Amino acid sequence: MLEAISLGLFTGVVLSFGFGSVFFALIQSSIEYGYMAGVKISLGVVFGDIIMVSIAFLGTAFLPEIPHFATISRIFGSLLLMGLGIAQFRNIKPPSTIKEFKLARFFYFFGKGFLLNVINPVNFISWMLVSATLKGYKYDIYDEIAFFTTCIVVIFVLESAFAIFSDKIKNRLNNLTIQRIKYVSGIVFIGIGMKLVYDIF
Repeated sequence: MLEAISLGLFTGVVLSFGFGSVFFALIQSSIEYGYMAGVKISLGVVFGDIIMVSIAFLGTAFLPEIPHFATISRIFGSLLLMGLGIAQFRNIKPPSTIKEFKLARFFYFFGKGFLLNVINPVNFISWMLVSATLKGYKYDIYDEIAFFTTCIVVIFVLESAFAIFSDKIKNRLNNLTIQRIKYVSGIVFIGIGMKLVYDIF
């Protein structure tokens, strides 16, 4: 059990430092809207991870067969990412209702983290590879549960720490630096979206 937890700790740290769309969205949102926005994004990411871990752990046999599902999901994901990327260059803010209502604000950032996580096929492939590698350790079901639980907890804790750190340093950043961070985030979103389209065709 201790070995599984230690391995889960290491794996969670490695997966947390994937500098993709989620990472840049978390940093940018925390700087603009405070660390709680980043924590909500982290919750969405973790929820997506739980779904992908469940699929990787249980297998895909129970999923219904949907024609062209992979292609449709990638097209949707690429459009969403490119839309988010373009928005970084246009200074689009969340609607006023999101600012006024805590529940709407929660679902805005939670949904952003969840969607950015699940639409990226690399994340699902990563969990499938992790699950396949874990089989080689001959762990029992309790060890596997301990491993995946540790992974997910570590990911949430580290991403929340990124959010808090980003919020703390924002007072030391000038408007130009913050704007550049937004532009970098936008370029990353658009780049990943274009990569999804390239993979389709």
